[in-house]
Amino acid sequence: MNIGASRLDRRAVLTGLVAAPAVLSFGPAQAGGAYLFPLGVASGDPASDGFVIWTRLAARPLAPDGLGGLSQPIPVRWEVAADEGFGRIVASGQTVATADSAHSVHVEVVGLRSHRPYWYRFTAQGQQSPAGRALTTPAPNAAVDRLRLAVASCSHWERGYFSAYGHMADEAPDLTLFLGDYIYEYSLGPDRAAQVVRPYNLEEATTLAGYRNRYALHRTDANLQRLHAVAPCIAVWDDHEVQDDYSGIWSKVRGVAPNDFLQRRAAGYQAFYEAMPIRRTRLDAALRMPIYRRVRYGELAEFFMLDGRQYRSKQPCSDGENGGKGQVVADASCWDRLDPSRTFLGFEQERWLYDGLARADARWTILGQDLVMAGLRLSRTPQEEPRYWTDTWDGFPAARDRLTQALSTLKPSNPVVLSGDYHSFWTNDVKLDSRDPASPTVATEFVGTSITSTGPAYEGLMAVMPNNPQVKFFESRQRGYMFMDVRADRMETRYQVISDVRDPQATVSTLKAWTVESGRPGAVAI
Repeated sequence: MNIGASRLDRRAVLTGLVAAPAVLSFGPAQAGGAYLFPLGVASGDPASDGFVIWTRLAARPLAPDGLGGLSQPIPVRWEVAADEGFGRIVASGQTVATADSAHSVHVEVVGLRSHRPYWYRFTAQGQQSPAGRALTTPAPNAAVDRLRLAVASCSHWERGYFSAYGHMADEAPDLTLFLGDYIYEYSLGPDRAAQVVRPYNLEEATTLAGYRNRYALHRTDANLQRLHAVAPCIAVWDDHEVQDDYSGIWSKVRGVAPNDFLQRRAAGYQAFYEAMPIRRTRLDAALRMPIYRRVRYGELAEFFMLDGRQYRSKQPCSDGENGGKGQVVADASCWDRLDPSRTFLGFEQERWLYDGLARADARWTILGQDLVMAGLRLSRTPQEEPRYWTDTWDGFPAARDRLTQALSTLKPSNPVVLSGDYHSFWTNDVKLDSRDPASPTVATEFVGTSITSTGPAYEGLMAVMPNNPQVKFFESRQRGYMFMDVRADRMETRYQVISDVRDPQATVSTLKAWTVESGRPGAVAI
């Protein structure tokens, strides 16, 4: 099948991908006869010769110990086919799902043809998983006409239904980016009970079992399962995969020692790896887990997927009563915000990024990351002393200056930044000097709203927009996702919104559409 097929053809191909799977007749059923694939399947981190395929076995997905009601090793057979009916098996093998990884399965498939779809499935104890569809990327130097890209972030289970994921699946993207807050570690308290659409019914995640169960609950959602079964993804984390507003090795809570917080962070990172179709990565002796990486899509695009949490400096001005929580500050009262020794990505990741940007030669250079980059002055007039929200790149302006200078000096082709976190849509010009709106635009930034999480106050932020000409568009009142059509001469971005997160049958519509022409930084409304 041609990956550039029409949407109608794509949807026809995807029919039945997540239909009720068969229970095969061979082999003895274990785990009390429970179905072992209630969390579905997924693929990710595609390359020109393969991808990762994933599942996690569970008999009771929310068992209190986080092990899904299983304890013994279970052999799992996997198959990859060149056709939807699995008549032509092109790769297969067997692995063992074990309790130390919560019976998750990560298979890094290689040796496949570039730029085409494949179908995959798993079998364990006589039971068969749903089938998933994955796609290899084009060869690194291959000419490519088109890439269709879906972008999501911030899915709080309690805030609403994941109908946005279902509509993303209906669009049959070639690739999905998850830009953080795939789960939320906390539950809404009694004072916000009226805001709960469907409760977590779980304690705040602070342990490995707690994080595992948050992911397991999300993966029981049919819309999310269907999206993962449609196309491969590339996922990075933000804060809620561990703790709201944490920064590097520092908790947002005053008095929590870094060594203690590292244990919690390591649990969150381990659960992320177990739940995501990403290539093999492990916690090292310092309890770090590298996830930043590059993904090439022929000559058309190259993705630099960034980790904006793990290696950060401490939040600025975190010694006050707010601790490490993000806060609004002015420089007169927060001198360390401007400290040039502070880093957002960590200096090792910075070097990796700049080295990659120096050698980037695809038509579009896409930075996928967690937080708004362009910046926002929280003042209503140029004369008023500006204030800044510290948990975004605004809390690390020297690090941002290094990045924007690198973009200006190294001149990778058509840099576009894709961001999440802020529960709102933004279209921004990333300026060489964020303090000077008249400085050159070095990149275009698109920020996606949340899948369900509530957005920031619209009126309050709109009041400061006249003093932020780098922001071309802002909307925080609607939930949804971004969908992008990338071609050699242009990139078109649609802001897709759903009618109501409280409605499991919510409809979808286009709020706004933008185009960026190759060679001309800055988005123009369509």
